[in-house]
Amino acid sequence: MYNKPNKDLWQGRVDSEDKELGKRWHEKIKFLPYPYKKEKGLALLGFDCDIGVKRNKGRIGAAQGADSLKSAMGNFAYHLKNTALYDAGKITVDSDLEQSQELLASHITELLNHQHFPIILGGGHEVAFPSFLGLFNSLKKKKNIAIINFDAHFDLRTSNRATSGTPFSQMAQVCKKNKVDFNYMCLGISEASNTQALFAKAKELNVKYILDTKTTYRNYKKIINKLDIFLTKKEHIYITVDTDVFQACLVPAVSAPAARGIELNITYDILEYLFSKYKDRIKLIDVAEFNPKYDISDIGKKAISRLIFDIASLYDKNISNQDL
Repeated sequence: MYNKPNKDLWQGRVDSEDKELGKRWHEKIKFLPYPYKKEKGLALLGFDCDIGVKRNKGRIGAAQGADSLKSAMGNFAYHLKNTALYDAGKITVDSDLEQSQELLASHITELLNHQHFPIILGGGHEVAFPSFLGLFNSLKKKKNIAIINFDAHFDLRTSNRATSGTPFSQMAQVCKKNKVDFNYMCLGISEASNTQALFAKAKELNVKYILDTKTTYRNYKKIINKLDIFLTKKEHIYITVDTDVFQACLVPAVSAPAARGIELNITYDILEYLFSKYKDRIKLIDVAEFNPKYDISDIGKKAISRLIFDIASLYDKNISNQDL
């Protein structure tokens, strides 16, 4: 079910030093209820769902992630200069995950068709399949999509029903059905969390990946080089961030905490590189698995909401002249 934007989530202080330059997100956010208007901007759309996490035997609670993150963003200082910021509401899920994925995909397609840049806030990582599908359905002929996933898990499981562990298998099936390449690269893969069968599945599907032990600053140049090779001749880029990729000591509030994980800072630097070089190809981002039920002193909420702030800033700073 679709829910209109909740204005009460956007709260924060009001500064007196300057009427315009002192503004914060809660003062500048615009509300974009469905049906969406043709106004270009960053559109935050929530997906209140962790049914896929439950089916995948993870810790439930991520269904409250989107609202929790929005409530944390209201007090951010507003620095966007080239784009507007919108709250596009959210999709809530009762029990029919598959139908809700189709609904979310249709909303993402609508946002893309109206030239918005969607930032989808999960929810479990079952959000990834409708994100991809929404982009796929928005394209006419050019469907050469590169999928970049920051994740400790491949999420390539096969099942007779969707879970948070199946989204990339579902994407592979869509690509096979439509006779287009399945282009998938995952950064932060944990050997401890993926069986040999999943590594074999990744090899079968020609999935590119970098282990968590290698997603470090020592290997930063190699990471960038692998990304450049992977993105050669790719026309569209979809990025998904599963917050369980981060070190549990930094982001404990996730559905499946990472014993080792990767740094938030290197994730930002990789995203900064991608936006600086491939901005016109990047079509949307989603952020999944933040689970406020297990947060400690709002550490996770602060970290992930700041990451979303940074994503918005990267998009704004690298927006091309034709988008203005």
